[in-house]
Amino acid sequence: MPRSLSRRSLLMGMSSVSALAMLSGCSSGPRATDRSQQLVWSTYGVGTGTYNDLAAVANTLTGRTGRQIRLMTSDTGIGRLAPLINGTAQYSRAGDEYYYAFEGNDEFTSENWGPQPIRLVWTPPGNYGVLVRKDSGIEKVEDLKGKKYPRLVASTSMNRKLEGILNYGGLTSSDVELVDISYGGQIEGLKTGQIDALYQNVVGANIEELASQYPVHWLDLGGNDQSKYETWEELAPMVRPGRFVNGAGMDEGESAVNMQYTIPLTTLAERPNDEVTRLATALDENFDYFKSATPDAKNFAFDRILLEPLVVPFHDAMVEFLKQKKRWTPGLQARNDALLERERLMMAEWPGFWEENGENDNVRTQWVDWKRENLPTLPPINDVPEPSENAGAA
Repeated sequence: MPRSLSRRSLLMGMSSVSALAMLSGCSSGPRATDRSQQLVWSTYGVGTGTYNDLAAVANTLTGRTGRQIRLMTSDTGIGRLAPLINGTAQYSRAGDEYYYAFEGNDEFTSENWGPQPIRLVWTPPGNYGVLVRKDSGIEKVEDLKGKKYPRLVASTSMNRKLEGILNYGGLTSSDVELVDISYGGQIEGLKTGQIDALYQNVVGANIEELASQYPVHWLDLGGNDQSKYETWEELAPMVRPGRFVNGAGMDEGESAVNMQYTIPLTTLAERPNDEVTRLATALDENFDYFKSATPDAKNFAFDRILLEPLVVPFHDAMVEFLKQKKRWTPGLQARNDALLERERLMMAEWPGFWEENGENDNVRTQWVDWKRENLPTLPPINDVPEPSENAGAA
């Protein structure tokens, strides 16, 4: 790649890969003989940082292992996860819907869904938060009061995070003017003044393009006041505060804290162990071939993948992989076992619960209340070291 090619040009080029297009590799590296099955991975829309990361990974694995991978995209949580559950896709890199599907919460509290046997495979970290234009006068979260704030269509989990960010600044949704908008429509909405802030990954073709047109500012969620995070455990249990650099629009050396969590590659419990093991091995062994393809691709390094907060169990094959790599701990094992038991109890209860309560208007709240009253508390994890800060450095 010519040195003169900018990061934004690279990302925009990757974004031009059409949804559902076959990703053919150009590497001359070794190829496996397993060409018997084409894999489908579902994920976010073309142009997002999540899509760009996965396109780079899928392209590399297709080229170097011979297993064809194509991407299926959607702008909604159900749209990303439904293909996994109905068998159209074998893997999904979805948002927090992986957690809500496992729990059978929100949109999944329905006759056709209920708790699902979701399993984690690969858990790269990412940073996400609220971005504003510098000319908005919004310097900190408290300044959002009275401003036009996004309420993302069909994105319950992201709306909970948006609420948690407001809570960090001592605000609630009643303190802002909520604007219904799609996740993908936020950038244009910020440009036109439809919204004063947006929620997104700190990198990605679309957000990089925005930052090239307007000076922007990421709202900082740092500090030592734990009371600011009190509602995060309930609203977004998969999230923790995390510092980041090199976000769109940031100066060299500038850093900020926002929400850090994984948008994991997931599958179902029934996925064959040998296939999951091959996938994990391929991700690890071929990392050097895609680590510089996007700003966030370095986070796919094995030493960087997040092991907590652990809110959905790892696939059995991934547990064995983590053990072999010396990253699995007794605390993780206890938590994973507790999550498997939680799944067993939820699935055993679900048919009878739905038969009795399915017609109630407040069935979603009733399901959450039943779990709170009847399921054991999950054990904390106290023995997991922080992911490596230097792993995957280009």
